Amino acid sequence: MLNNAQDILKKINYIEVDMDIQKQILFSIPSADKAEIEKTMNVIAGKKEEINKLRQELQTVAPEEYERILTFEKASLEFRALAAEKQFKEISSFDGTTACEISLKTGKVTNCLVKAMDATGDWTIMTLDGEIKTFAADEIA
Repeated sequence: MLNNAQDILKKINYIEVDMDIQKQILFSIPSADKAEIEKTMNVIAGKKEEINKLRQELQTVAPEEYERILTFEKASLEFRALAAEKQFKEISSFDGTTACEISLKTGKVTNCLVKAMDATGDWTIMTLDGEIKTFAADEIA
C-alpha cells in the first residue's frame, strides 16, 4: 500500500502514460498478427485494473482527493461532449506557463483549465474547480 495520495497519483500517472504507449503499440501491430494484438490488449487491460485498484486505494487514503478527481473527470467528459456539439473554432488551455482566463465586461476575471470559443463567439470554460461555464460573446471584454 502506498503511503499517501501524492504517491498514489504519481503511480496512476505513470501507469496511464505506460498504457498510452501500449495503445500506440497496439495501433502499430499489423491486423493479421492476432496473437500480438491479444497480448497487447491483455497488457492494457492489466494496466486498467492496476489503475482501478489504485483509485480504490486513493478513495480510502484521501477521499476528498478522490472526489476532486471524479469532479474533473466528469467535467472533462462534459467539455468533450460540448466540443463535439458546438464544434469549437478556438481552444486553449493552461499549460503551466500560459494563463487561461476569461475577462468579462463586468471586470471579473475567471481563471480556467481550458477555454473554447464557438462559431458565434460564445466561450465555454472549465474552471479550476472543475465547473463548466458558458459566457455569451457580448459578456466578454
